Amino acid sequence: MLELDPNQLMELAFSFLLPFFRIGAFLMALPLIGSNLVSVPVRLAFAFIFSIIITPVIGVPEYEAISPSMIVLIVEQLIVGIVLGFVITILFQVFSLAGQLAAMKAGLGFAMSNDPANGISVATLGQYYLSMAGLAFIGTNGHHVMFEYLVESFTYWPIGSGFESQKYYDLVNLGSWLFEKALLMVLPLAIAVLIMNLSFGIVAKASPQLNIFALGFPVIMLFSMFFFWVMLGEFLSIYKLFFMEIMTWLQSTWGLRLNG
Repeated sequence: MLELDPNQLMELAFSFLLPFFRIGAFLMALPLIGSNLVSVPVRLAFAFIFSIIITPVIGVPEYEAISPSMIVLIVEQLIVGIVLGFVITILFQVFSLAGQLAAMKAGLGFAMSNDPANGISVATLGQYYLSMAGLAFIGTNGHHVMFEYLVESFTYWPIGSGFESQKYYDLVNLGSWLFEKALLMVLPLAIAVLIMNLSFGIVAKASPQLNIFALGFPVIMLFSMFFFWVMLGEFLSIYKLFFMEIMTWLQSTWGLRLNG
């Protein structure tokens, strides 16, 4: 007759829970999947199934199932999962920030729309860029790549290895990358609008009787819409470039590599 040791069952259960906490935290922080568009029960069910699949192939250190060290391990897994998902969130926020900056330059900053994913109001162009980034993320199988990185994280960040404080500093530095790339996306429009405003200012100074700024506002808006239309053809290339930079950053900074 098969006998089951209660202690072994408890250790097996907690061995499953540690990867489950990391995967669950990752899904909660990952864009699209971690938004309000996907319900919490669906995310938990997916994390449960994913944990069952990968638990037999990862190493779990020996520990006491009910002890203070177990709480530390759980917190560690939550932090690692949130951080991995937050890195991809930064990639998405590049496009959201670029859209909001472009909207202000184009005179469309007053055009706001509701973001159903996050439950907030954002500039319409920012929401548009964010939606395009989400479609590119799914269309290029970016979610598959991130799940593979998540599995590899158990090799490069084994359970119980801790989370170094240097990694928090690396995340702060990644924030400068966000503002740099968002500004680079908007810089051509900003320079063009600046030149147009200077031109309108010269004309207004030369002919004060002309209400040139009443004409300048719709001209700048039409030019900005033309700029967005031209940029749409290069959006996927820009997204792929930024996504590869994030992947390179994960490899060079934290050592996360696919296929070992």
